Amino acid sequence: MDERVLALCELSNDMLFHKIPREQLPFYVDESLKAGRETARTLAGRDVLELYRESGIAIREGGSGKRSYGLILRGQATMGKEGCSVEIYRDSIEALSLHSGGDGEAALTYDEALRVHLAHEYFHFWEYQNDCSVVERLPAVTTLSVLGLHRKARINRCGEVAAHAFAKELLNLPDLPNLYDYRYLIDTGAMERAAFDRLCAEMAALLPAE
Repeated sequence: MDERVLALCELSNDMLFHKIPREQLPFYVDESLKAGRETARTLAGRDVLELYRESGIAIREGGSGKRSYGLILRGQATMGKEGCSVEIYRDSIEALSLHSGGDGEAALTYDEALRVHLAHEYFHFWEYQNDCSVVERLPAVTTLSVLGLHRKARINRCGEVAAHAFAKELLNLPDLPNLYDYRYLIDTGAMERAAFDRLCAEMAALLPAE
């Protein structure tokens, strides 16, 4: 599936998505994808678990990832001066693996789903350790203009797009891994396939043809 469309689907979840001028959408999409992809290429051929060990990032298995309002968490990352760690919610990873198939593709195994999540989080650890946030590198957007004064803010979901691109490149995935999230929602009845197709069509219409 077109990764630029999937990237824009991710960006559309940002609270400030509507503040991005339409003509600048391709820039935010392409630069976010590029940041994740290029970082992964510096680590080509490396195993994500090995990267965690070398970086001293602890992986712990936690309890349930279920939260209120239907929110499902697959893990929780902690970054600080005292060290970095990621807590994995096994039940949520298992649920993702069970419901990640579709469009003729087999579902992920538990190990594959785990590695997707770990690769995504590793990119954020990399940003933290290198003081190189994708969100901070990209221009802020104007959220309010009054009497010549401008309030600006950054698009936080750009970091998520970059992390998706990193995971895709590092693990040699066929698509951006947020596609697995949408398949999970569709397969569990939380989202209709028609709604996803409409979303993709809407996002594709916002991007110029390559």
